[in-house]
Amino acid sequence: MGNVPLNGEWRIDWQNWDPQKDSTSQEYTIVPGHWTNSNSKKYPTGYATLSLIILVSENTKGLYLQNGITRNAFEILIQNNLVYQSGSIGKSYTSEIPNLNIQTIAIPDSKNQEIQLSLKISCFHYHVCGVATPYTLGTHSEINKLYLETVSRDIIVFASLFTLAFFHFVLYLFWRDEKTHIYFAVVCFLAAIRLLSIGETRIIYNYLPPGIYETIVRLNGVSFVLLYLSFVLYVKEIYNSPKYRFVYRTNFIIALILFFALPLDIILYSKFLAIHLILSLVGLLGLLYPIIHGVILKKPGSKFFLFSVVATITLFSLDILTEFAKRGIPYLAQYGFLVFGLSQALFIAERMIENFRNKERLKQEKENAEAKVNFKTSFLSTMSHEIRTPMNGILGMTQMLQQTELSDEQKEYLNLIQFSGDNLLLLVNDILDLTKLESGQFELHLEPVSVRKLLHDCINIFKTQLDKNKLNVELEFINELPTFLMTDQRRFAQILTNLLSNAVKFTEEGSILITVESVPIYERKIRLKVSVKDTGIGIPEERMGNLFQPFSQVHSHLTEKTVGTGLGLAITKKLIEELGGSIFVNSVYGRGSNFTFHFEAEISSELNERNTITSQNELIKKTNWDSKLAEKYPLKILIADDDPINQKVTSLFLKKLGYTALQAENGEKTLDMVRTYLPDLVFLDIQMPDMDGITVTRCVRKSETIPKQPVIIALTANVLEEEKQRCLSGGMDDFMTKPLLLHDLDFMIRKWAKKDLTPSNL
Repeated sequence: MGNVPLNGEWRIDWQNWDPQKDSTSQEYTIVPGHWTNSNSKKYPTGYATLSLIILVSENTKGLYLQNGITRNAFEILIQNNLVYQSGSIGKSYTSEIPNLNIQTIAIPDSKNQEIQLSLKISCFHYHVCGVATPYTLGTHSEINKLYLETVSRDIIVFASLFTLAFFHFVLYLFWRDEKTHIYFAVVCFLAAIRLLSIGETRIIYNYLPPGIYETIVRLNGVSFVLLYLSFVLYVKEIYNSPKYRFVYRTNFIIALILFFALPLDIILYSKFLAIHLILSLVGLLGLLYPIIHGVILKKPGSKFFLFSVVATITLFSLDILTEFAKRGIPYLAQYGFLVFGLSQALFIAERMIENFRNKERLKQEKENAEAKVNFKTSFLSTMSHEIRTPMNGILGMTQMLQQTELSDEQKEYLNLIQFSGDNLLLLVNDILDLTKLESGQFELHLEPVSVRKLLHDCINIFKTQLDKNKLNVELEFINELPTFLMTDQRRFAQILTNLLSNAVKFTEEGSILITVESVPIYERKIRLKVSVKDTGIGIPEERMGNLFQPFSQVHSHLTEKTVGTGLGLAITKKLIEELGGSIFVNSVYGRGSNFTFHFEAEISSELNERNTITSQNELIKKTNWDSKLAEKYPLKILIADDDPINQKVTSLFLKKLGYTALQAENGEKTLDMVRTYLPDLVFLDIQMPDMDGITVTRCVRKSETIPKQPVIIALTANVLEEEKQRCLSGGMDDFMTKPLLLHDLDFMIRKWAKKDLTPSNL
């Protein structure tokens, strides 16, 4: 009628492979289970004969027997005739060769309606002995069907887990920032591999040679530890919080304990393995804390995760029960693996969907933020242009007026105009700098810089403006500096100038000492430490907290010399932080202040010394001009600007230098005059009504009718770095900002005249 599991009481003859049939002292054990006597007392490792008499109907033929898992070596006898052998039984550890094959065996036909089934078993290589899973009797077709179903279950679960492992490994290759995929892939892979040796049919044992049973047992323990560790890492990656740290560390310790037992003999090791399984179950129960907490906090997929972990804990419980040979347990173990894998796949899918939603939301927020930043930048660029354009006229004409004969009263009024204009320009520059730093649009331009020369140039600028009898500025090098360092020359000079400017502003008399120290970090890198110490009025302790705040002037109520924007130190701090350094201050009110900053820099291998003053955009600039410059450098110069006031200012400046300039008020006329007069230098406004300056430049550069290309210098009220790069990439050779200063114009003409007017962007 079908298959019959041979579960129940079997006769056991302990330490006896040739028992007498009619023995008066018979003991019985329960199969499947650890071998015991009639009083359920466990036998130790050793050898025994288990026997059973099976009654069958008359003329019953074609019966088959499928053995269960029998530790560690055994022989099957029917009517005292050997029909199957797994490993080699022995009466000691050395004489036994263990093996765990599961086979289907044909039963000889019964002649007296009785089958005498005997098992000769030896167990010296494991602490749990006996028959772990049922022996089954049935017809050939039904036994084969049962075996195929059992193998199929193992294969389906193995293939499912292996597919999940491969799928999530591929996902990890595409989303490296999502480590849950790789941890889950490892968990599924190890679970699939373990099925080969702990599944219902123990498939791997059918294909391994005898004699490596101990190795497989130890590998089973190692694979369990790796599975356990990867599972804990998987949970930790999902619920990564300091409050759960103790739970994870406890599980890591429990998992790794097993490695200390690997050198033990196989019996002690197998006992330790059983204890380790129980400890692991306790540790896994602790993992429920972060998981249940995640459910309470309604984290994405937390319910799926809780369900899968409960399935996993159940699975480990089944492993423990299987370890102690409890009835029927192995038939459920692989389903625990499958439930775990599929439920975790659902959890990760829900988590991925939520992540995609979050990424879309963050993308939208990023686009909105970028739109706001772009609007802010555009607004600042426009406002800068609109403010600087009239300022060019104010400051330019002020400079021209200063060259005329004036009364003392007129000079006083003119100085006030110049002072107010300079402060307004300073405010515009500082606001632009601070905005770029806060919006993340600030970029460093690293280049080899002679720090020693830069420091001397900065100090010399201030020395020319001071009364040496009242205030002395000194520079001291604590040790030798590298010749060149890789840093942003303009920003470094801006930092030094801001700190020196404040020191001069708040020090009526005494001294200002700048000390510089180079601290080696490793072969090609140093930490540059700069200190600016003054003997000025100092900073009140209660105002120290506002020192680096924007628009905060610590001494605005104390002295008339403190006129400024209140942005200098805020910008200085942010610039130093952009260089990867920091700044701090020590001050005693009434006695002076000491500002110290440091940053790290690479040592440059540059051999040829560069000029510190390189362009109008450098902070340290040439401050004088030559009224006979045209005699030294006779040039034909064209001014292209749609604003008549700016045209007038530039023309007057050039006249002071000895030049008579050509003028064009739009792009078309500029092109015509370049073709007609072939100027050497073109000062070109960027924003013109009919054709902007960059378009004009491109037309000039592409023209085949212009035999000699002029040097084209951008003249714009837009000071943003992006605008400068746009001009240079558009074919212009240099860049000047409004308001224009006479000495800047002198410097630019000298710069390009010395280069024989060879344009750099042809």
